[in-house]
Amino acid sequence: MSNVSFLGRHRFLIIGGTSKAGTTSVFNYLQGHPRICSAISKETRFFLDADYPLPSQRRCQKDGPEAYQAFFELEGGGGEEKWMLEATPDYLHSPGTARLMRQTMAHVQFVFILREPVSRLLSWYRFGQSMNEVPLKMTFDEYVHAQAGGPGGCSGPARHPAYLALEQGCYSTSLERYLEEFGRALVQIRFYDDLKRDPAAFVRELCGAFHLDPAGLPASSFGVVNMGVQVRNPRLHRNYFEAKEKLRGYVRSRPWVRRMLRGIGHRVDAAYNSMNLTQGEKPAMSPATAEFLRQYYEEEASRLKQLLGMEPPWLARKPPGERAQARVPA
Repeated sequence: MSNVSFLGRHRFLIIGGTSKAGTTSVFNYLQGHPRICSAISKETRFFLDADYPLPSQRRCQKDGPEAYQAFFELEGGGGEEKWMLEATPDYLHSPGTARLMRQTMAHVQFVFILREPVSRLLSWYRFGQSMNEVPLKMTFDEYVHAQAGGPGGCSGPARHPAYLALEQGCYSTSLERYLEEFGRALVQIRFYDDLKRDPAAFVRELCGAFHLDPAGLPASSFGVVNMGVQVRNPRLHRNYFEAKEKLRGYVRSRPWVRRMLRGIGHRVDAAYNSMNLTQGEKPAMSPATAEFLRQYYEEEASRLKQLLGMEPPWLARKPPGERAQARVPA
């Protein structure tokens, strides 16, 4: 079998976004299903635009479509009936990715998980600080102001996705590209609210959408992965996080190693958590910033409702800062 035929022969299930909306958890829940062949790296980033500001081992434009096969380990011919699974949250926000996938993949379907934009932005802020990508001394107001174009703000194509989080909370423009290229039937839209409320029901519903028997899911507590935390040493946390991701990739195709390390891993995590993690406090947000964000995302809610034909669950909640005086955050 040639490498090129890999993209035409197999079915691909892509968890394409958004970031900080539970994509890692959903990937982990699904990867143990017998009809799922998960990528060695959860985020291959293979189809991101060539200039998208995230590194990747391989990228389609540089290495060619056939290089995608390197991320999957198939056993004999049994992979033909499986879904090839990966999860790169930034696919949603990469402008040329939908068209590139349409041009190179014959059988592909998508899952996009959307989260209320302000809570997602807060999560990105804390995650960026924990990964040493957002300065610990930067307040949330300053983080928003930097992205809103204030003095000292970040701009240009080279900025890290942590500083794109404000504009990336406007999901409708990005989703529209996928709906135009693939149609509504191939694009599953889900909401973080539902995942958080009942992870087991969320995953069972996804299994139904892709004709997977939920009984094939491994016994799991459906715990949260990549939960937002506050860290004492961001550099140490980033190194620990990256080491764990590499280890997950290694053991994903080696069940016996995974079983052997499972008990050890829990103890190592517990020791690390007590040493470097703390729950911390919810980031402070001024009334002015809350009102700015309410206005910034106000039209997006109606656009999203019109595009999807459904109302996002966060519309039923009271918008933050609705009583504050409107002004750009200082």
